[in-house]
Order: sequence, then structure tokens, then C-alpha cells
Amino acid sequence: AQPTLLLLLVLSKASLTWTLSSNVETPQQKLGSNRAVTFPNSIAITTADVKTLIRQTGQVSPSKAAIGVPSCCNCQHGFPQVFSLDPLPATGRINSGLLKLTCPILVRAVDELEDEGLIHGFNKIVQEDPDLQSSILEAHNTHAIARKNGMREGEIESILETKLGQKGSSAFLQAGVAGSASGNVKDVKCLHAWLGDYLFRGPEKSPLGAMVASELYQKGFELKGTSNCHKFCDPSSDIAAEPPKPRNKQRLKTSKELARRKRNKS
Repeated sequence: AQPTLLLLLVLSKASLTWTLSSNVETPQQKLGSNRAVTFPNSIAITTADVKTLIRQTGQVSPSKAAIGVPSCCNCQHGFPQVFSLDPLPATGRINSGLLKLTCPILVRAVDELEDEGLIHGFNKIVQEDPDLQSSILEAHNTHAIARKNGMREGEIESILETKLGQKGSSAFLQAGVAGSASGNVKDVKCLHAWLGDYLFRGPEKSPLGAMVASELYQKGFELKGTSNCHKFCDPSSDIAAEPPKPRNKQRLKTSKELARRKRNKS
């Protein structure tokens, strides 16, 4: 039998084009996590999305935790720029943060903002703005709800409490953006996560993420990408990928982090 042809409408700034695809995705072909999509304004990943994530990051492990991508936006070339993640993927890793910014252009740009001390600068702004504090608390709550709604029956007792202890499990379930404590408005912690939150939920729901986006615009970065940046994301490209180097501070296993986990487990 002839494979089913899917007619996809691809909308770009310049024109409407029609693309034919003969690849019908089956559950067996799909990569990533099979956990339900619970993060606001997200849709389930496709195999193509996961292959893009692997090329963008140069890592396979995050792709096994991928759940969703924003329903409202992609770059100008049609590639996802951020993914929602499984908090308890099959790899055994526990993800306190629910979002991963993956667009290489944006990741490097936000790296530069953090290197310039913008986290500290934003922390000072937040302390003087009650409305911004309220929006941050709302964002933390949104992430916590999405995490809890995605948990399967029995996982809290069988996995979380076993690995983190009762206190650590409770803190994990209540954690907000980038795994921040639920009531934390003193440290914005990770600008990558806040930009990802903005890409999913928009400027009204994520004003801090909008501030990150504004900083990028002021530096001349276009959130939708450049005319030729697709080569960093397109799995079919014959050009060598150039993924940014991982900078996730939670993976450094510092003595301070180990001490915190020990306290939570006791």
C-alpha cells in the first residue's frame, strides 16, 4: 500500500508554501518521553522535534525527557526553540526544571547576558517591583501545577520519596521556574528558563521572560533567528552541528548542592 501523504501548510513571513511528507509517525517511531503534556500552551513533540533537539544540544539524554513544544511559536525556519521536559524521565534523572531552551543562537545569547551579570541586575529590579514579584510567584505556581499534573499514580511514593526523602519530595513538587523554591523572589536563578517560559506563555504571563527577550532585542538579537541559522537545527543538514557547551549549574554537584540534598532527605 502507498504511504499516506500528509499535506502540511508551512507559513513563513515571506510566503505560503506547500510541502508533501510521506512519513507517517507511529507510536513505535516516536522518541522522547511518553508522559502527558501538561505545561500551558504546549503541544506534544514529534519525532522531527526530538531529532532537532539532539542536533541543537548535541546531547541524547535531554531528548529522552522531551514532552512538548510551544503551540504558539517557532523560529522563522519552523524549528522549536524550547522544550518542556519530563520531571521523571526513564533515564532515572530527576529534572527540577521543566523547560529547556535549545535554540543554539538563543542559548549563546542568554549565556552572554548571564556572563554580563544580568541575573544580579534583574534580582535588584525584582526586589523593588511588587508587581514583578507577584508575576514570578504566579510563574512558580504554574510550573509546580504542571509538574504535579504530570505525575503518575504511585510515583511520588515509589520514586520521589525513595530518592529525595519526604521533605525533598515535597520541595521538588512545589518547585517553580528552573527548580526555584516556590516562594523565591530573591534570585531569578536562570535566564534561559525564564526566556523559555516567555516563549511558552507570552509577555503577559511571563514579564520577567519578556525582560530577557527585551535585553536580547536591544543587543540586536532576533528571537526568530537569522536567515541562515537553520543549519544549527536542521537534522538533515550536512554541515557539522555547533551546539553550545552545557552550563547547567545543577549538574556540577557542588558541595553546597550535595549538602542541601542531604538535609532534604533527612
